[in-house]
Amino acid sequence: MKRIVLPLILSVCFIAESIFVQYFPHNAFDGKYIIVPHFLLVVLQLMGIYYIRNRTLLYAFIFGLLFDISYTGILGVYLFLFPLTIYITSKLMKFLQSNIFIAVIVTLFNVALVEFLVYELNILIHQVTMTTMDFLNIRLVPTLILNLIFFVIFSYPLKKWLERRKKEVLDE
Repeated sequence: MKRIVLPLILSVCFIAESIFVQYFPHNAFDGKYIIVPHFLLVVLQLMGIYYIRNRTLLYAFIFGLLFDISYTGILGVYLFLFPLTIYITSKLMKFLQSNIFIAVIVTLFNVALVEFLVYELNILIHQVTMTTMDFLNIRLVPTLILNLIFFVIFSYPLKKWLERRKKEVLDE
């Protein structure tokens, strides 16, 4: 049963992103902002900080592929970006203290990195006409705020559970 919980949490986050997009009112904030949930990425980042890196990378590859299949027209974007951010997180956390303040900074940095790289890729393939300043003001900042709220709500219980689960796995 314990082996199912983590994939279940990731699956719920994966599904919650699409539910949020579908049911969040598009005219909220006068329709001025584009708010993108990255709940799955935030949980993967927390796993990268508090759980076993190689297992987290495997989950990042699997869910990156599922994300590409479900939401993008190009296979490989999130398949590459999710594991990349986990790798960056694991390397950064070797040098930084593993406290909640550093975790939120690293997580938001990686969410911003993914958003910016996807934006640049869309510019490259001519799928977006938004200027960089518009992207920063209309999409990136609101997205970071939403994912910060998600992080604040779920990080502490998830951190405790991941640390306990990591100890159980390593003791097996």
